[in-house]
Amino acid sequence: MQKNKIKTKYIVYLVMVAAVCIFGSRIPGFFTVKNILNVTRQASTIAICALAMTLVLIIRGIDLGTGGVMAFCAMVSGFMMLSGVSVFIAMLSGALAGLLIGIVNGVLVSKISIPPFIATYVTGQITLGLALVVGKGSSISGMPKLYVAIGNSLFLNIPINTWIMIVLLVVTSVILKYTRMGKHIYALGGNENVVKTEGINPDTIKIFSFALCGLYSSIAGILLSAQMATVHPTQGASYQLDAVAASLVGGVSMLGGEGAAWMSVLGALIIGFLRNGLDMLAIDPFYQNLFIGAAIIFVVGVSVFNKNKELEKAKVF
Repeated sequence: MQKNKIKTKYIVYLVMVAAVCIFGSRIPGFFTVKNILNVTRQASTIAICALAMTLVLIIRGIDLGTGGVMAFCAMVSGFMMLSGVSVFIAMLSGALAGLLIGIVNGVLVSKISIPPFIATYVTGQITLGLALVVGKGSSISGMPKLYVAIGNSLFLNIPINTWIMIVLLVVTSVILKYTRMGKHIYALGGNENVVKTEGINPDTIKIFSFALCGLYSSIAGILLSAQMATVHPTQGASYQLDAVAASLVGGVSMLGGEGAAWMSVLGALIIGFLRNGLDMLAIDPFYQNLFIGAAIIFVVGVSVFNKNKELEKAKVF
């Protein structure tokens, strides 16, 4: 069973890596250090969103409000900075706003039993609407130099965004692998009834997972606006799809109970290189979404097929 599971995952990785290699062979400068650093900077935003998505996917949930949270929280930080608030206080406030939105999602899912895709889609639309109202439908600019530097500077020749992604990757990995909450997250994704019989409160796990998802999404949105030196109400639209794609490419199962933080980051890097290659080939962004969407269908199809095979073998034994 395990051997078959590994083989199906390798098929997914080989197809994606092959696509990246094809781009590298056909596009001059694709594998240069400059372009690789550029991709890691761009992919760090996707990776942080993917880390957020990983937790909720493992517990059999999903967050369809990532784009709205990214835009709204960045807008909160942006307006605070333009009002004279210090950069770090403004960024912290935006992050806390994302944490609060995540907690609301967790409460809606756990306490009121609203399906995750409905609860998060609604809060996503609300936050997107708030971002549009606050920004009056347009972008805001004139950010402090320190804020812009955070999104575009290097430390030890590596983008600061990438360092922040690495820190969040370590934090998420520690939570999932070495804490009781991490074990409970996997257990909840595997079988909620078993979690209840063990005397563990599933509501606490759900609220924690969605809260961390909201926090990470807000951080991704703030870093993205710092990189662009502006905040736009719809800046997180494409990252919502990429976050799901990166998580699934990284081996997180939509059926719950499976996934690893570092694999989601790997998936984000693969998606980042694919996006970068499509950009360098001057492929229209709409067609890029078709390509990424097809990748999601492929990965989910492989995952579901593999899971069904496992269930069939379990019945036999």
